[in-house]
Amino acid sequence: MACPHVSGLAALLKAAHPEWSPAAIKSALMTSAYTVDNRGETMLDESNGNTSTVLDFGSGHVHPMKAMDPGLVYDITTMDYIDFLCNSNYTINNIRVLTRKNADCSGAKRAGHVGNLNYPSLSAVFQQYGRRNMSTHFIRQVTNVGEPNSIYKVTIRPPIGTVVTVEPEQLVFRRVGQKLNFLVRVQTMAVKLSPGGTSMRAGSILWSDGKHEVTSPLTVTMQQPI
Repeated sequence: MACPHVSGLAALLKAAHPEWSPAAIKSALMTSAYTVDNRGETMLDESNGNTSTVLDFGSGHVHPMKAMDPGLVYDITTMDYIDFLCNSNYTINNIRVLTRKNADCSGAKRAGHVGNLNYPSLSAVFQQYGRRNMSTHFIRQVTNVGEPNSIYKVTIRPPIGTVVTVEPEQLVFRRVGQKLNFLVRVQTMAVKLSPGGTSMRAGSILWSDGKHEVTSPLTVTMQQPI
């Protein structure tokens, strides 16, 4: 029943905010979601009774009232998606089949890498290949849909064994609709894995102005090649 419920919430958000894009609506639902149950603890996996992880609940359980007023949203334009496809090694012809329009990948390098699609969650995947220290970065942009003259401060909950930094640590908005960028750096060290093995750890990045809490899941996956 999750799909019809969330679809209905998306329709309600579109009615309340007709100027919001599909990406903004999805962002509002994701970043305002919660991951605790009635006990105040992390939700359980119904299949085995164990504590669930981000791979089970994603961003969490939707919260309709908070989604109506999320404070900040991660918006995505058509060109952002095209840059994502370009950086995913899709050819111009491949992209034309999907978009039914001529595509231009000349600006894709400015987007950096596929992980820089302006999505409300972040996932770092490291192939160890004998390396001990590894790092990557993400660039994100948030749009103020809350109140003017708002100051958001970041709280970082890094995955175990990683160092996560965010620059700047504070976003100062002067008006509604203003967009600001921030940089997330993720550093980690190799872990002991058998050939073909994988290890995943999760954390989060939270922006808050004292009224709104805008949460993005952050996962770090380590892979040992065969």
